Amino acid sequence: MNQSDGALRSGWGLRCLFLFTLGALASCQSDGRKMAPGMFENVLSAMDSVLTGTPRAEDTPPESKTEIAVPMTPQASAAVDQPPVAPLSDAELDAESKHLGGDDLNFGSTDEGIRRPWNSPYEVFGDRYEVKKSSLGYVEVGIASWYGQKFQGRKTSNGEIFDMYLASAAHKSLPIPTMVRVTNLDNGRKIEVRVNDRGPFHDDRIIDLSFAAAKALGFSTQGTAPVVVEALDAINYPEKALKQKQAGPKIYLQAGAFQSKVSARNLKRDIEANLMLQRLKAVVRVLESEFEKDSTLHKVWIGPIQTSKNEAAVTRILVQMGLAKPVKVVAN
Repeated sequence: MNQSDGALRSGWGLRCLFLFTLGALASCQSDGRKMAPGMFENVLSAMDSVLTGTPRAEDTPPESKTEIAVPMTPQASAAVDQPPVAPLSDAELDAESKHLGGDDLNFGSTDEGIRRPWNSPYEVFGDRYEVKKSSLGYVEVGIASWYGQKFQGRKTSNGEIFDMYLASAAHKSLPIPTMVRVTNLDNGRKIEVRVNDRGPFHDDRIIDLSFAAAKALGFSTQGTAPVVVEALDAINYPEKALKQKQAGPKIYLQAGAFQSKVSARNLKRDIEANLMLQRLKAVVRVLESEFEKDSTLHKVWIGPIQTSKNEAAVTRILVQMGLAKPVKVVAN
């Protein structure tokens, strides 16, 4: 039997089943039994669908109303997870310092032409800089600047990609990497950052911070700020730090602030003379603070002072000189 004969016989079989079903339904109606409303029509529709091979609309599964999720790229996901970064203000754009990149630094090379690592001596514009062999016990007081948008995405001295929105620092002589604590003497704010770059190459500055670090210290709208930079021995040299005696807090006293650098230097000289008469040893220095564009204050700082007894003695001398009670900042 071929396929056409089989299809013909199958069609006649279905028609016979259709006629038998109609007869049964008719007998139900004639003997007084009632079918549910619409049942007869549903049976006819179903049989017609079987005979013709066309599915009924009610037999077709409904379309899903669930929206298909569009897969997100990593970039799109990151954009959702992270809030947008606010652009720098005009004051911050004006305050950013120029930072030299790796192309401006000459680390030299070996006889084989291999570049020396970033902890070797190097030159910038003909000036030679030596890198400390150790940062153990390092403390320095001076001026901090910051860099950001102008250097964004470029390589730091150790080859990392600079991100202005992450806390990091550049230093001329500390080994890379070194963890340091930076204290803003203007407001007492502190931050811990990792040195991964070289700079700043200005005589009056000791550290160049990323925009994020300067923002945390509260001087991103200024060009510079007076700071204390301390190497974190417990992190940089944990084994050696355990053997060292824990140092007490370092106290700094601000004795005066002047727009005139000459006035600040005169006060510095007078304070040093009075400390010498009282046989008190304390470093006195003049540091600059930029509080507005093209406006600088020259502040006279005394410290670090190691003990509360010496702090009280220095404060007493300043009051005897006719100065107001000094501003106190604790660096650690």
